[in-house]
Amino acid sequence: MEKTRYLLVFFLPFLLSLMLTPVVRRLALRCGLVSYPRADRWHKHPTALLGGTSIYLAFMLSVISLGLANKNVFGLFVGATALFIVGLFDDKFHFTPYTKLFIQIVCGCIAVLFGVVIGLPLGALIVIPLTLLWIVGVTNSFNLLDNIDGLAAGIAAISSFMLFFSSLLFTNNQFGMYSLVLAGAALGFLPYNFNPAKIFMGDSGSMFLGYSIAVISISGTTRHISNLFATVLIPVLILSVPIFDTLFVMVMRRIRGKRIFAGGTDHTSHNLVALGLSPKKTVLLLYIISIALGVIALSYSRFDMFVISVISFLAIVVMLFFGAFLSGAASYDGELISYERWQELRNNKTMLNNIFLHKRRITEIVLDLAFICIAYYSAYFLRFEGLLVPVNLQLIEKSLVWLVMIKISVFYIFGLYRGVWKYISISDLLTIFKAVSLGSAFSILFFTFLFRFQDFSRTVFFIDWLILLFLVAGSRIMFRVLGELFNRLQKQGKNILIYGAGDAGEMVIREIKRNKDLSYNPVGFIDDDPSKIGNRIQGAPILGSRENIQNLVHSEKIEEIIIAIPSLDDKDFREIARICSACGISYRKIKGILDEEEWDVSGRTKDNHLL
Repeated sequence: MEKTRYLLVFFLPFLLSLMLTPVVRRLALRCGLVSYPRADRWHKHPTALLGGTSIYLAFMLSVISLGLANKNVFGLFVGATALFIVGLFDDKFHFTPYTKLFIQIVCGCIAVLFGVVIGLPLGALIVIPLTLLWIVGVTNSFNLLDNIDGLAAGIAAISSFMLFFSSLLFTNNQFGMYSLVLAGAALGFLPYNFNPAKIFMGDSGSMFLGYSIAVISISGTTRHISNLFATVLIPVLILSVPIFDTLFVMVMRRIRGKRIFAGGTDHTSHNLVALGLSPKKTVLLLYIISIALGVIALSYSRFDMFVISVISFLAIVVMLFFGAFLSGAASYDGELISYERWQELRNNKTMLNNIFLHKRRITEIVLDLAFICIAYYSAYFLRFEGLLVPVNLQLIEKSLVWLVMIKISVFYIFGLYRGVWKYISISDLLTIFKAVSLGSAFSILFFTFLFRFQDFSRTVFFIDWLILLFLVAGSRIMFRVLGELFNRLQKQGKNILIYGAGDAGEMVIREIKRNKDLSYNPVGFIDDDPSKIGNRIQGAPILGSRENIQNLVHSEKIEEIIIAIPSLDDKDFREIARICSACGISYRKIKGILDEEEWDVSGRTKDNHLL
């Protein structure tokens, strides 16, 4: 019976929003309430506004008809309604950011007056300002997140679903039902707002969604006032995407000396498109990130607190590296960039090489400091099964500073802050292994000399070495993983086959993946060795032998074949050339590391430079 009620609570607002949105769109177009293309917007044609109206009406009508309205949630309804109305006027008259900020603070105070506060044992003088900061911050984060088709509505639906499941698992309060209603309303609007959008939600929708999610996420947390993770970290992880986008934009604008509340195309989504993703893939990627971090938050009910804390910490570290990676795309001079200009930047494949090197070095050092502390604390925690007696706490206190100084010094001497981690190799990993191992060895020797290793546990230092090795190596690998991820998503340029699944073929595909100026999309390999067929090199499959070329040309729309066997004899080469000419595609042969030749369909040679 309860499951049937949950389905009703979700599907009623979903259907209402689905039916109301076309009506609202026609009304907006008739009244001239449209958003016209401009420098800080990415749509190409006038697009209807007022989409937030269908979300708001679907939410409120569902709450009333389902009998969910009561005085306990009066603060949510009053504040959300006030911001919805302000958003409607803002869509028409464009209030200043500071006017909207003032109204958001007032609406936050309304929620506090009706008992909505963060459940932290810090006293009213601290809890109330923190509550206001959370409500205003999340409201603005969704307002800023509404910068590309379908992003704000989709993230709102995902976050609301996660908050609903969180209420079932942790707080078991009635506010979870409102998050389910909100998810249905946002999801019903999404088909009309997904790329290419037929209607925008406007500030009325984004501020209504942001405020409602902010209030719902902290309502009922006072019941779990003793559980910091359930009170604070779960909402933060669930809302990580809008929070990350807001912090990223604020930091980048602050660095460039630009006004924080100014409009612009410098958000996370815009930078992902500049790195080569399509707008649709960008939105879907951010959906996946939001779902993944939400699942981590909900996993708290199934796993040990320490395990979830470590996973959460690693997720935050990944997001920090993600931000450092994206900062390269935001390295323009701060001007407003149109959609067409972003298309030009996206086609500039060298942008992936323009990440701010010195800022990345600072990030690496700061993260290593955190890794050293986390590894040391975790080693004690694991060794003594979470029971840290006073003597162990004293040992940590007197040794941690020395440990940090020794290990950071060893890392610097071994050149861990001079590597280009996008090209990390086995030799780099061996260097990391040596640096971490020697850092642990020097620490043990130093503590033996200074403290005679009295009361220290050898097992602690072994666990510390193991955890630190994993964290440092993993953080360096992360840059390459991100680069490979975006390279896989950017399948642009002509489709090619590589003939020869050997060392030369591996060199060719590696260079193609690194150098996007080549504009090649390697579909796979061809090789006459039947034992290689079905295997993969650099993620590209070995599809068959030369007999399969003609079929592959038609099925995979191949435009060129690169012959990556420098020692190929003339007879075999002429056979491959005959097949390519019969298929109407060009071909080129890699002669060696510094030379190559290319033939067109007619068999004439072209001068080319090395791939």
